[in-house]
Amino acid sequence: LTSEQVKAFDLSRENVGRYGDTPFGRGCLLARRLVEAGARFVEVALGDWDSHAANEERHRSLMGTLDAGFAALMADLIEKRLLDDTIVLCLGEFGRTPAVNAAQGRDHWTKCFSAAIAGGGIVGGRVVGETDGYEVVRRPVGVPDRFATLFTLFGIDPSKEHTRAGRPLAWTEGGRLIDELL
Repeated sequence: LTSEQVKAFDLSRENVGRYGDTPFGRGCLLARRLVEAGARFVEVALGDWDSHAANEERHRSLMGTLDAGFAALMADLIEKRLLDDTIVLCLGEFGRTPAVNAAQGRDHWTKCFSAAIAGGGIVGGRVVGETDGYEVVRRPVGVPDRFATLFTLFGIDPSKEHTRAGRPLAWTEGGRLIDELL
């Protein structure tokens, strides 16, 4: 609390502007400031995507919030030449059903979902995998593959195991590198 880095939390000299004056927008601005100050891991969350009803209305609002904060964060990281040493992930824990339900919502769909990954050695402008909305139809990429790729970029051997409660656990559950991103 007495280090110089604590100044990163003072947003009073910043114009939230293009980040959006929302908790998520301010979180993205703070994330940029923390990366500038040397933070090694930052998480910014935007919740309330569980749209079992009124999906279009809810997501329209959420996407405006996400787009403003995420785009401003990426632009600033690029402008300040921080993106090469920073990995940015934008993702959820699962997708939404391709079809709208009776309540005009979308339910949980674990068969396919998307993630945006940038910076830190990731080759940009790539789409890896393809779905028809219902199933993966080309180049499946699982969560363990994402972790194996990230661990590699972090300089950590993804094949390592750690021991918890006396039994070995794989860090990436056999994940394979997403070569297209490296």
